Amino acid sequence: MSRKQNPVTLARVYAGLTQSDLAVKIGRKQSNVARMESGEEDYSALSRELWLASGFPESFFRSKTEWKTTDGMISFRKRSRCPAHIRNRADFYVTLAHSAIAPMIGDYIKYPDPDIPSVPMTAVQGDIRSARMAGAEVARVVRDRWGIGWGPIGDVVRVAESFGVRVFFVKEYAEHLDGFAAWVDDTPYIFLNQHVSDPARLRMDFCHELGHIVMHRYCEMDAQTDLYEGMAFGFAAEFLAPWAVLRREVSPMPDLRMLGTLRKRWKISMQGLVMHMHANGAISDAVYANLFKKFAVLGYRRGPEPGWFTPDGSIIHSKFLEVLARNGLSISNLADSRGLPEHIIADMIPASVMPNAFV
Repeated sequence: MSRKQNPVTLARVYAGLTQSDLAVKIGRKQSNVARMESGEEDYSALSRELWLASGFPESFFRSKTEWKTTDGMISFRKRSRCPAHIRNRADFYVTLAHSAIAPMIGDYIKYPDPDIPSVPMTAVQGDIRSARMAGAEVARVVRDRWGIGWGPIGDVVRVAESFGVRVFFVKEYAEHLDGFAAWVDDTPYIFLNQHVSDPARLRMDFCHELGHIVMHRYCEMDAQTDLYEGMAFGFAAEFLAPWAVLRREVSPMPDLRMLGTLRKRWKISMQGLVMHMHANGAISDAVYANLFKKFAVLGYRRGPEPGWFTPDGSIIHSKFLEVLARNGLSISNLADSRGLPEHIIADMIPASVMPNAFV
């Protein structure tokens, strides 16, 4: 299911304006803006003023596009503590992806039909560890259903895309938007933040959101956010590194050298590995605490860990850009024809301007 969005609202949210801010910029009252956004007042004659205020071209406000977004939950980090303006910004990206960017790509590249196992986890009980173990069990179901085996996954983005997940990127300085996800009209979307510098963390963020897509489509996650997040972490860790295999490669007293070797093999962060080991009872509480103290001292808690590898990337985006190039087209051409700011499309499809970063 989906609900409709208003282009004035979308442009205002992306520009970081309140209704009062926008009213001042276009020479109207806040009540006028509110009526425009509710559909009670026509705004087509103000397209120039709206362009100057928001940066969205006049054609955006005259477009016949039906702007649709999820009528369910958008999942993102620390959801219950996420400010309203960040939630609105995530909603903007979901709307643009579903109503404009994915259809634009679909004009040139056929998306695989979604084949996402649905394992609803609406009943949350117990503590964080039990929530992680519940998520891990679902991850094993998905691995089995998709037939991808039990070893390291080369590129989780491309695997998920092959089963119909639509993947896009954003550039946002907000921890809540490291990764987020939503369903719209039976289509799953996952978004990753280009400002996350550690490729292992990007993979974890992606699989965390994949867990929400699989388990929490119909959940009201605000009530028990920590347990739902625990489930999603358990899913991500198990999906990236199945414990039945990983357990043979770890020890009860892991050091940084061992963790670095495992990070390289499984392409999962050392911190994620330690949490995975702890949830499965392979290391004690004391060992867990001491390792995280080391991570904090070394700056890994907020910064990237050592051990670089090529970030996972979208094969759909790569093929789309190849088709455009063969036809003598560019993102700039498509932005003009669809009335969208070129830089937003370039952010959501980063390979169009960053050919070595996400491909």
